[in-house]
Amino acid sequence: MRSSPHVLPSVLMVAFGMGLAIFASLSASAQTAPGASRAIPAFPRPAGFPDPAYRVTYARADEAPPMMVRVGENHFEPLYRRTPDGGYAPVRAAGYRIAMSSCPSITARGDYRARMIDLAAAEWAYFGLPILDMAVEPAAIVPRVLQPSGVVDIIAPQKNASIGDRVLRQAPRLGLSEDDEAVSGAIAGYWAATGNEEAMRVQSIVNYGWDEAGWAVPWSAAFISWLACEAGLSNEQFRRSGGHIDYVRAAVRARDGQDPSHAFIAYDLAEATPEAGDLLCTSRADSSFASIADVRTGNSPSTALHCDLVVKTDPQRNRLYAIGGNVNHAVTLSVIAIDAKGRPLTDRDIIGANRWFAVLKPRAGGKAAHDLDGTPTVQMLYRDYARYAGARRGQPPVPVQARGGKPKADAASP
Repeated sequence: MRSSPHVLPSVLMVAFGMGLAIFASLSASAQTAPGASRAIPAFPRPAGFPDPAYRVTYARADEAPPMMVRVGENHFEPLYRRTPDGGYAPVRAAGYRIAMSSCPSITARGDYRARMIDLAAAEWAYFGLPILDMAVEPAAIVPRVLQPSGVVDIIAPQKNASIGDRVLRQAPRLGLSEDDEAVSGAIAGYWAATGNEEAMRVQSIVNYGWDEAGWAVPWSAAFISWLACEAGLSNEQFRRSGGHIDYVRAAVRARDGQDPSHAFIAYDLAEATPEAGDLLCTSRADSSFASIADVRTGNSPSTALHCDLVVKTDPQRNRLYAIGGNVNHAVTLSVIAIDAKGRPLTDRDIIGANRWFAVLKPRAGGKAAHDLDGTPTVQMLYRDYARYAGARRGQPPVPVQARGGKPKADAASP
């Protein structure tokens, strides 16, 4: 099924506008993140929002414990280096350590679904509002050129992409990446919410050999776990982990009546339509999960998964919008094509789409109090962009919905 022509909603148009360099220098909110290797505007979290970096401490090399390398199950050995006198000394590498793993770090109020959406929006803005469009029409990385005699391929079609079947994915806006110093503490903080320092230990080893190498262990599940943690869900209500499979399995057990405490329940795509506050999950790498029955039976050569938090749906434009961690190495908003019933198109429908197979819905039922448009972050960005457009005598953005569902009457005023 081919998706409808791509139209970006007002919230994404705001994201594009906010990315202009001239606006970054004028806006009261936008600021180039300290330590960023590129001039990408990042946006402070709204007042009262948690900073994940507060969950960790950074130990310098002379303060860090000796580096240990896993050589077997539950067996580690220290690393050594040669000293100038010909001897050996334990290798010590700077790195992050957990300072706080309790949840939440700041008192969580209201519906946990809306709280997770609020938190995800704040982190998306902090990373500079990166956007990944997975719903675009077919296009080649190197375009074809029309000639009088017809269409001429610059590069043979089978060689016209370095990313294989993912040729339809486009990044209309890039943000800060995981190898930017400005966000390394935030990513470490996501890991801290899982209560496991393994990824930080591995990262200290990687950085010892190659600074700014990016995170060696995928951190998308850690990000989702941090959202659940800061939304006020206990570990019994959400299995915080560095692997998506742990909380997905728990949601399947909840579906089977075996885990009555878990806050999310798993459904196949054919059973449920994703809504704001749901988790949308796909197989990745070598995994072959195609249903929650596969998760139940372990019918897959790999347990590699990825889940994003749905933050907004737009059935009229056949799109939904989801925020996830470690998407294009950042906290990124993805644009996903949906069919007439509101269900995501998979790689069976559109080349380059993910292998979506499950929706995790909150046990609480009903709808989230608001979607992406109603978050404090988007409201803040909208007000600043409206002021900027007014000051420049430009067209203000189309009003977004305020918290509570009613348009802000004065939102477009400079």
